[in-house]
Amino acid sequence: MTLSTIRMTKVGSRTVLIPKGPLTHQNCDELESIFNECISKQNTEIILDCKSVSFIDSEVLELLDRMNETLKNQGGILKMISMVEVCRDILIATRLTKIFHFYKNINDAIRNVP
Repeated sequence: MTLSTIRMTKVGSRTVLIPKGPLTHQNCDELESIFNECISKQNTEIILDCKSVSFIDSEVLELLDRMNETLKNQGGILKMISMVEVCRDILIATRLTKIFHFYKNINDAIRNVP
């Protein structure tokens, strides 16, 4: 049995996913499974708390793009908070900053509706 590297919690009606460590091909299936669980429970506002994410690889970027599309198609939204500089640079280099919604912290993410 593997220990989960992604914690899930609720803040009001929002689901907050809190990964610990890098998001890579090694835990991509876990993230996708948790996301699918959220969708099956009609949780369509998901906040990804990235404060402990030190790196994001291409497989996870593709998954995040799919998650974002799925949520958008269901009237929901994927928000990212507390992005560390390395991850922000990866998203800038891949031009994904135009696709995702980024916020400084959980309070900003809750207050702002794009």
